[in-house]
Amino acid sequence: MLDEAQRAAADGGSWVEEHEAAAHQKRNWVRLTFDCNDHCIFCLDTDAHDGRMRDVESVKRQILDGRRKGAERLILSGGEPTIHPQYVAFIKLGRLAGYPHIQTVTNGRMFKYRPFLTRCVDEGLREITFSIHGPNAKVHDALVGVKGAYAEELEGLKNALEDGRVIVNIDVCVNRGNVKHLPAMLEKYVAMGVREYDLLHVIPFGNAWRDGKDVLFYDLEEMRPHLVEAFSWAKKPDMHIWLNRFPVKHCEGFHELIQDPYKLNDEIRGRKEEYGRWIDTGEPLDCREPRRCGYCYLEDVCGTFEAVLDEELRDARFDAVRVDATWEARQREKPVFGGDPASAKRGKRPLPLLKRTYREAPALAEAAGATRLIVKAADLEEARGVLARFPGMETLELELADWDGLAEALEEGDRLGGLRLVRCDVWTAAEAEALMGFGGFEVRLALTTKNEPWLRALEKPPARLALRQPTWERLTESRENDVELRAFFEAFSPEVPVDGLPACVIGRPPRPAPRVHDTAMTTPDGRMEPFRFVQRYILDRYFTTSLRCGSCVHREGCRGMHVNHVRAHGFETMQPVSEDAAAAE
Repeated sequence: MLDEAQRAAADGGSWVEEHEAAAHQKRNWVRLTFDCNDHCIFCLDTDAHDGRMRDVESVKRQILDGRRKGAERLILSGGEPTIHPQYVAFIKLGRLAGYPHIQTVTNGRMFKYRPFLTRCVDEGLREITFSIHGPNAKVHDALVGVKGAYAEELEGLKNALEDGRVIVNIDVCVNRGNVKHLPAMLEKYVAMGVREYDLLHVIPFGNAWRDGKDVLFYDLEEMRPHLVEAFSWAKKPDMHIWLNRFPVKHCEGFHELIQDPYKLNDEIRGRKEEYGRWIDTGEPLDCREPRRCGYCYLEDVCGTFEAVLDEELRDARFDAVRVDATWEARQREKPVFGGDPASAKRGKRPLPLLKRTYREAPALAEAAGATRLIVKAADLEEARGVLARFPGMETLELELADWDGLAEALEEGDRLGGLRLVRCDVWTAAEAEALMGFGGFEVRLALTTKNEPWLRALEKPPARLALRQPTWERLTESRENDVELRAFFEAFSPEVPVDGLPACVIGRPPRPAPRVHDTAMTTPDGRMEPFRFVQRYILDRYFTTSLRCGSCVHREGCRGMHVNHVRAHGFETMQPVSEDAAAAE
């Protein structure tokens, strides 16, 4: 959550930007225990609980390794972290290692002992996230499975607030048992002085599904009045509400609260062994079943993951191969550490003797019969290196940071390295004008605020011009660069092809997109890599529709808008098209 500097900036400026900065902060989640003194019915971690404390030396190594790799925030987690005998020593180690911020996520019961709290804060603890799930003992204790837990946690919360040296915030697992109490909870704890809340939607993992599936899961539409009342607290001064794992479609009216997609990286890290087993053996996550997946906000992530594994890597069903040489080079330099351990299971099951085998991208493309190569590179030289790896391709789409030398390099018929160049993707109007000065390939320009004046000034768009709606890794990038789409297309020529936008925006069905295999999701030997997958999923495949889109004539096959466009601009861009309106298109 927000540290002191981010909180001050958010209170005096744009909280959206500060929330984003906090979400993208490098964090090292360190599990301390495989045990807990609560027995929450919604716990997604019970499969890992065996009563053990983690080995002190392994915890120390993880704390130090994360800091060496650039982590700015140390988060001590569990199970219940405060019951580890060396809990205070781990806080001290984090401070001595140089972490600017040390946080813990806890049920808070140990903090009822004021001397214990004081020692923790003296050694460097700067933020306490209390997990509180009801406005009173009746609701809270029933959900956490321990009579008297609420009284102890409330005393710990009061001690932390009275100490005054730590940031205090509250996690709430929102479920059928407390959703109607959510507004009352916020009112009560705000009155006590807590101004920051993380509302976590219950998910079907661990105990939550095994023992709680019939009592925890609820109809979000039916409970929307209570959710809206709670979400509305975010609009009050000096209030910070985070939504965690809430299905995107149900956040209409509060689009800026949609969880930053960057946090999907933590979900993958938390279950990396299970995703790795899926990759190596074809054995899916043990939670993959239709009813269960329908309650999970990761449903589309896993569905896409499965489709890439089976349809692309196993069955070789795709039309084009995309190679982003620039992006791949950046990924090799990024360290991987930590991760949210909440979904992790202890230990690994033995792998079957027979593992999946994978094919390198050129062999896979040949098996698929793919004929189009899509290349993003720094310059022509780097692009030529990619072309040389795919001798069987016929056509080429190209995006370069530096276009110098392309005109001279093209052979008769717009050929480059034996492939016919059919499209160039450009980011600026100046690049578009330069490339339309030669050849016969399509020039597809990014639809951005910087290019909008040039486009509006065109009396007649060039025949080779096309447009594409970019996707952005961050909400702030989307806010800065996206045009007001409906106003733009009301004035702009409908003759220009447009990619990346739904029919309701451009006023006609978009042209069909090819099935593309993105090599950035795999290692050089063709093996799926879960961290690469989720990063590419966020950028290229994380789209959403509105609940209203269910009545649209174009709903089948429409993926809607990119999640960060929705987070930046809301759901209003998408308006369902009636059958009569579609007939008039």
